[in-house]
Amino acid sequence: MLEARALSFTYNAGQTDAITALDRVSIRIAPGELVAIIGHNGSGKSTLARLLCAVFDPTAGEVIVDGLAYQPETIWEVRRRVGMVFQRPDDQIVANTVIDDVAFGPENLGLPRDEIEQRVTDALELLGLAALGQTPVSELSAGEKQRLAIAGVLAMQPAYLILDEPTTMLAPRLARQLIDLLYDLRARLGTAIVHITHFIHEVVGFDRVIVLDGGRVLLDGSPREVFAHAATLESVGLAVPPVTALAHRLQARGIAIPGVVLTADELTTAIAASVPPTASAPTLPPPPPPPAPAAPLLETRDLRFTYLDGTPLARPALRGLSCRLSPGETLAVLGSAQAGKSTLIDFLNGLRCAPAGSVFFEGRDVAAPGFTLTQLREAVGVVFQQPEAQLFEETVGKDVSYVPRRKKLAPAIARALVARALTDVGLDYETFRLRYIHALSGGQKRRVALAGVLAAQPRVLILDEPVAGLDPRGRGELVALIHDLTRRLGLTVVLVGNALDDLIALADRVLVLHEGRVALEGTPRALLGQAERLTALGLELGAPAAIALALRAVCPDLPTTILDLDELEAALLQRLSPGLPAHEPEPDQLALAEERAYEL
Repeated sequence: MLEARALSFTYNAGQTDAITALDRVSIRIAPGELVAIIGHNGSGKSTLARLLCAVFDPTAGEVIVDGLAYQPETIWEVRRRVGMVFQRPDDQIVANTVIDDVAFGPENLGLPRDEIEQRVTDALELLGLAALGQTPVSELSAGEKQRLAIAGVLAMQPAYLILDEPTTMLAPRLARQLIDLLYDLRARLGTAIVHITHFIHEVVGFDRVIVLDGGRVLLDGSPREVFAHAATLESVGLAVPPVTALAHRLQARGIAIPGVVLTADELTTAIAASVPPTASAPTLPPPPPPPAPAAPLLETRDLRFTYLDGTPLARPALRGLSCRLSPGETLAVLGSAQAGKSTLIDFLNGLRCAPAGSVFFEGRDVAAPGFTLTQLREAVGVVFQQPEAQLFEETVGKDVSYVPRRKKLAPAIARALVARALTDVGLDYETFRLRYIHALSGGQKRRVALAGVLAAQPRVLILDEPVAGLDPRGRGELVALIHDLTRRLGLTVVLVGNALDDLIALADRVLVLHEGRVALEGTPRALLGQAERLTALGLELGAPAAIALALRAVCPDLPTTILDLDELEAALLQRLSPGLPAHEPEPDQLALAEERAYEL
């Protein structure tokens, strides 16, 4: 049994800037139990995880694991039994190659060599890293590093495994495989799992869900019990699974759906009896014709690149990729792991040197004599997958002003740029300019990183996985912020991701990459009409389209070319109750989110 008893923790205890992260939290994790911990950013989830695995000492209370209290003489045995995968994989990767890093833990346990080799082999195969054993860690993508961190902990075979948002940087297919792996570990090894996540759909099959808010336990029960409290969850910035929300809407419209629905299969079964024998097929307005393409601002032509080219570890990343970005356009670039998304970004903003005739900026070959990459780098700003990692100054004002200072702009001009950039991302200049970076929340760090890029006055803004790791409220606010910036500042934007999620509605056009090539291209609705093809390419459909695809078992004509639950609800009601008046539209959720985006 892993047990926390009246656990409290305060950062900077006894100082004027003390922050209470946990307040008398008591929970129990039974051997072999699957437990999810959810909560908004800053609710205390990560602090609790570090206390449970003895990284932190509690300010008050105690932690007991299998009868052992966390004491100096038992600490190593405790850490052997409780393994943890941190949010940032770089925090726990210690070796130069993949295979050496996974072997590090078992070697320090003093295991026989043959057992170490077997554990390393098993862990690499479980996480899909078997082919990368000799690869330098520096050559791994963010998702591969996440899987490597998990493999290193699994190789030590802990009795209790704590994962702090492990799927944040994983492509949807790999994320599903990881969740399946958690069930498998419990079944085969009896490992208890504590899964901290913002992705509500990942936990519907768990034994328990614990909701934290303000450092305290708000709810604790089965998924069905917890997600019955939709209003309570919404009040603390969380949400029920989209299928649960849709079922609730249909119930309110008189469709006979019993209880709390957790999966699309449950909803399919529940509404099967409600489908009338004859009903008109639901329709949606046809998508508008695409605008005539303007002269491209950025363009790639047959771009090719191979990592470690000419070595036995060579790995092709781009295999003849051609694409274009028009001024003022918002382009979504989607793809699963190893699709080539991050490599393409490196060429678009000049972090990698392109071969002649491959990358063009305003019609000019960036590899031609007379063109300096500084021109490209100043025009194209990037907020990377882990934007917190690109903050390096001590205070917010210094970090955001870095580029204006490098350009040696007059202090008054630099201050004006910083103030405008912070205001643009919803942070008050006077409130935040002297605030220490380490004192910011995760969402605030993301905004500061964005402000630092905006202060450089780019013409193109590239956002790589911009909503990864944010809670539902944070995701909504950031989507609204991006929508507002593109509309108000007239930026050309590239949104990079691995799922057709909230961001898809912001895009004018979508490119789907697969194995370094453009596999599909079109408007968001046009691509959603090819749901099966997108799934085959390893992309995660947005929740409304994925639910619609599942419900085709009982409503064969249900479209997948839908962007939100409002459209899906209307389409279902047209199929299930053709005579029912159209649902009154909810308040503009995007507008509401825009308002919240500026609340500090």
